Amino acid sequence: MTLFDGTRLAVLDTETTGLDPGQGHGLVEVACVALDGGDFGERWSTLVNPGRPIPPEASAVHGITDRMVRDAPVPSVVAAELESRCAGRTLVFHNAAFDLPFLAALLRRGGRPPLFHAIVDTLGLARGLFDQGGNSLGALAVRFGLPAEAAHRALGDALTTARLLQVLAARWEGERGVRTVAELAAASQDALRLTSRRPRTG
Repeated sequence: MTLFDGTRLAVLDTETTGLDPGQGHGLVEVACVALDGGDFGERWSTLVNPGRPIPPEASAVHGITDRMVRDAPVPSVVAAELESRCAGRTLVFHNAAFDLPFLAALLRRGGRPPLFHAIVDTLGLARGLFDQGGNSLGALAVRFGLPAEAAHRALGDALTTARLLQVLAARWEGERGVRTVAELAAASQDALRLTSRRPRTG
């Protein structure tokens, strides 16, 4: 796919103790999958000690418990590794609006600068093609027959997001004439802005 020629991307996903870092919630897991020229590169994931108990309702979603993160690295250690793995890369998320505030809080705790990177959001790419209904990561994985991964774990979801990006980028390239990752990033953000102004249908 010519769109990815010479590009370096980092596909990220997180698992957390809750929904809002402003309420003291934090990361319990983060993963990064490198895509170099569209091909899968290094995969990295780590548990994170959030410094607070993981609520049962959060553990019920991702299966990560207090015992699992007891000896995990603290945010300041993880922040340095995350910054290194994202350096010089366009970032990819499925629903970046959720992950980015948690990553920003992690980097602040580690004394690191924010992630001022271009961002491709596969949620926006999906909404731009299919509107709003049924565009969760799981629903899209089923729709396109993507390989099964551990859902609601950071590495599994990052791998699924990376494969989804490849599928959706091909559609945007073939159907919408997008030719670069920069154009793809802009299209994903435009689609999110447009769909956020409409009544939600799913």
